[in-house]
Amino acid sequence: MRQLTKLTKEVVLKHCNIYDEEFRVTVPDPSFNLQRTYEVAAAEVQKNKRLQECSIESILESVKQACYLGLEPSSVTGEAYLVPYGSKCTLVIGYKGQLELMYRGGHVTSVWAYPIYESDLPNVDIQLGTNPQVKHSPTLGASRGELVAVYACAEIPNSDQVKFDFMTREECDRIRSKSAGAHSKAHPWNTDYEAMCLKSVIKKMSKTISKKQNVHAERLSYASVAAEDTGEGQTITLGTTDFQTITNQEETDEKGKESSDEGSGQSSTRSPIEIDKENAPKPKRTRGRKPVVQQEGSQSSIEEGAEQGTNLSAA
Repeated sequence: MRQLTKLTKEVVLKHCNIYDEEFRVTVPDPSFNLQRTYEVAAAEVQKNKRLQECSIESILESVKQACYLGLEPSSVTGEAYLVPYGSKCTLVIGYKGQLELMYRGGHVTSVWAYPIYESDLPNVDIQLGTNPQVKHSPTLGASRGELVAVYACAEIPNSDQVKFDFMTREECDRIRSKSAGAHSKAHPWNTDYEAMCLKSVIKKMSKTISKKQNVHAERLSYASVAAEDTGEGQTITLGTTDFQTITNQEETDEKGKESSDEGSGQSSTRSPIEIDKENAPKPKRTRGRKPVVQQEGSQSSIEEGAEQGTNLSAA
């Protein structure tokens, strides 16, 4: 579907609330604040001109994925990002989101990750073998040179063991080159390069950590499918919800009636990751084309300062 005009914050909020039931069955915790997620997503669209040019269906699919993971799609928090690829919006998980999923699953009690810059090299000692470890004394000051490597460490529950892994800048850049849309100025690899390098090494390290079998582990595995080497955000799909553009009050009422009917009398067989397509609203067509959104847009860009290190402990 081609949109003639740009999306607005109000239109995104309207559609999110219309599809609230579809989103609600995906969340990992009933206490997850869906309304805040909708508002955050709408704010991201409002400040990013390229997101305003994406289809509302792809925005809704990205919001649905964020709800399933229980992450905020915000360039401010860095848990996840709404990234435009032409007219399609996709969800890209940030390193803070990766950490959050690991903590929730009980896989680690503490994780820390840091970049190594050129000026740090005389004070860096990385050892592998039977007792892998890293010793790093960062240089203090504004001029540290280029980023040359990143590393991550994690404490394992009920164990004295500390997991450790590292990646060179060249390894990070190879992952970046395989990431779909990395050429876009709005992509996190271009707006938050250091943070994406930290995410990559955390993801690499997490593959060596034993996973507990619980609902959070399932979501961590799902998040891993969105890895950079498979096209950052383009290979994961939740269920089969047929999102449609709602352009008038009649269609809004029709969608609301269907949601009410489902909740009042009919049993549902939908699971958190399989949304029934049978009951999805059918689009109204005019001369063979789907209705289009009539909105106005605003202009801004994704803004977030990349952090130079993380040392987060489980709450």
